[in-house]
Amino acid sequence: MNEQWIEQNGKSLYVKSEGKGDPTLFLHGGPGGSLDYFLPEMEPLTNSMHVIFYDQKGCGKSLADPSGRYSIRDEVRDLEALRDAMDLEKITLFGESWGSILALSYAVAYPEHVSGLILTAAIGLSSEDHLAFKNALLQKLGFRQKLKFGWYSILSGITDSSRQLERLLDPFYVHSQESLVRKKDISYNREAQKQISRDIESTYDLLPVIDRIQGLPILIAQGSHDILTPAYMEAQILPHLPNADLVEVRDSGHWTVLEKPVEMRGLVEMFMNRSAHFQIFKQGGVGS
Repeated sequence: MNEQWIEQNGKSLYVKSEGKGDPTLFLHGGPGGSLDYFLPEMEPLTNSMHVIFYDQKGCGKSLADPSGRYSIRDEVRDLEALRDAMDLEKITLFGESWGSILALSYAVAYPEHVSGLILTAAIGLSSEDHLAFKNALLQKLGFRQKLKFGWYSILSGITDSSRQLERLLDPFYVHSQESLVRKKDISYNREAQKQISRDIESTYDLLPVIDRIQGLPILIAQGSHDILTPAYMEAQILPHLPNADLVEVRDSGHWTVLEKPVEMRGLVEMFMNRSAHFQIFKQGGVGS
């Protein structure tokens, strides 16, 4: 894949891209993760479309902002600067987990530059949905795991206990524990993770401006065993997004790209082609 660093707004963002056609730009989760999460699972898409991956500010190979500040608004501005620097008139955004929040936030800010949205491991439209995600995750933990979670959370203010938290929570992000064997050890920007998470909890609310994207095609591909289930998406999110289609990714947890890469690539291709086959998958779900 072609790789480059794009200098915009005094920041250096690492970008990998390849392929031809309408551009699809992938937004990694975290917050604080990296584009490595999508590779190699999504790389085969470059054979049929123009695919762009990038590391968000201070993540992966992208340099950190000297200010040391991270927020949803800053990430939206960086994404717009990246689109402009790459001379892309319109983009389809693929947002995973925190990336789904970024995709939606960008879309309401710049709907004229968005062709469509593909959201997976979606968190929702407001801080209330984010809180529902956190509460649902905690409910999955047993008594001893909750004690460990609380202890590691306390320690995080004193020392870096992030690895312990990852090892504790990873099994609850997948449907099959065997999937964790394929999980990459991604280096996170913990400061970005903390600051953006706090920003989501305190300011994230797209409901007052959600009408700005009512005309956009949107696909929500939610794992059958995700923390926020397809049923949650149908009850709490779709009423605000009547233009969105919901697909259940069977036998998958939160990390659909990790557990069901073939099915996710197929959904992306069908969404981009607006294929009639997409309606079949929409009605019956995908996966074994």
